Amino acid sequence: MIIIDETAKPPLDSGEPQIPQLQTPAHTDTQRSRSPIPPPVHPSSQYGSRTSLVPPGYLTAVKPSDSVTYLFSPMPGNAMLLIPPKNVSSARHPYYIGVGLNCFTPSSHITTIRKYGWDGEFVGDFEIGTSNSKNPSSICLRGNEHPISEVLVSSTRLFKNFWTWKAIEHDRSVTLFWDDSSGGSIITCFSSKDRTSGNLMAKFTPRGHPRRQGRPTEFPKLDVTPEGHDVFEDILMSALIIERIRTNPAS
Repeated sequence: MIIIDETAKPPLDSGEPQIPQLQTPAHTDTQRSRSPIPPPVHPSSQYGSRTSLVPPGYLTAVKPSDSVTYLFSPMPGNAMLLIPPKNVSSARHPYYIGVGLNCFTPSSHITTIRKYGWDGEFVGDFEIGTSNSKNPSSICLRGNEHPISEVLVSSTRLFKNFWTWKAIEHDRSVTLFWDDSSGGSIITCFSSKDRTSGNLMAKFTPRGHPRRQGRPTEFPKLDVTPEGHDVFEDILMSALIIERIRTNPAS
């Protein structure tokens, strides 16, 4: 995942999606050293009562009738929001995504996902270090931490890349099948190895062109089908990890 410094960017154009109002504390002289976005936390104490243990908590979610396009909107401080369109009431609330360093291993980065605010409910995190790191890359989702290699398996066939996501929690598992067969750096997610339109769950599209004066800013986007909303957070987490692996120079 590419972290963008938004401080050097011009203001968003008027026709672009509006970002929800954030409850960001004001910076006073006594608060200048405090960041409005708390750094990601990776110890086991993080996985306490604030983490939902019902896998994946999807049974109570309202499913939209059509596919929904969510945008990844960069924010200052190595962070971004996954925001839904304003006109879809059954879409998910914004997700708050931040990246920080592992204090013991500064070459390793931790991506943390929350909902309902920067201090809101913990969804999960993942850490990916350098290829020669002694600590394996790991993921925590729904309060359980695993090596990424046990959850996400990649393969290559005929110049195409495939990823299988399998998260086992309690009495059920979530299996997703990603590939980049669509071209243009797009990755597509299916619920089965039979990659048909009926099994389509989601599609991640990275930014396709550089910024130009007079051209509306393009945001990476995540299109999620109604069926994909049943496993929304698995789709989001796996898409973030795959894109991080794809864009990591060490991979």
